[in-house]
Amino acid sequence: MEDGMDRNAIDELFAYTGFAWDRIARVIDTLPPEQFATRIPGSGWPALRDCFEHWVSAYDGWINGDWALGLGPLLYPGAEALQTWERMRAYRVETRQAFTGALDCPDDALYAKREYRFAGAQEQLSRADILTNLLLHERGHHGDLNTMFHQFGVRSFYVDYRYFVTRPGDFVMDEEE
Repeated sequence: MEDGMDRNAIDELFAYTGFAWDRIARVIDTLPPEQFATRIPGSGWPALRDCFEHWVSAYDGWINGDWALGLGPLLYPGAEALQTWERMRAYRVETRQAFTGALDCPDDALYAKREYRFAGAQEQLSRADILTNLLLHERGHHGDLNTMFHQFGVRSFYVDYRYFVTRPGDFVMDEEE
């Protein structure tokens, strides 16, 4: 590998996003089911559902879409099918399985750079680069979710990396410290 993330770092980021998901899911599990698709004025997203759909479907598109890695059929069931937390959770399981399948390849396939054209610009990316970007993209939206939880008046759990490293089994509320 010349530059970028190595397999072990990608594995760790994958585990970290799983840690964060467990905490986010626990919060959503406490909400009334209809709140998942309820509009949240001023959040930047129409509803929790829309934020999740954005980054969960990004895994699907980048891993399975023929414009990116093209490793399998698209799993995306359409926005109407993702109106409930249960269906979104199932879709995420499917996309995470696609992610682990994409990572399960020889090093030369993981680190080989390939030309892509996005929005009119040429980019050279490896499979490792794309997988890392997906994990960091998800992490970027964790803050959006916490903002929406706050607007619902719901406390959430810390999803900071430091808690993943130092207290991986704990579910620490954002007001406990």
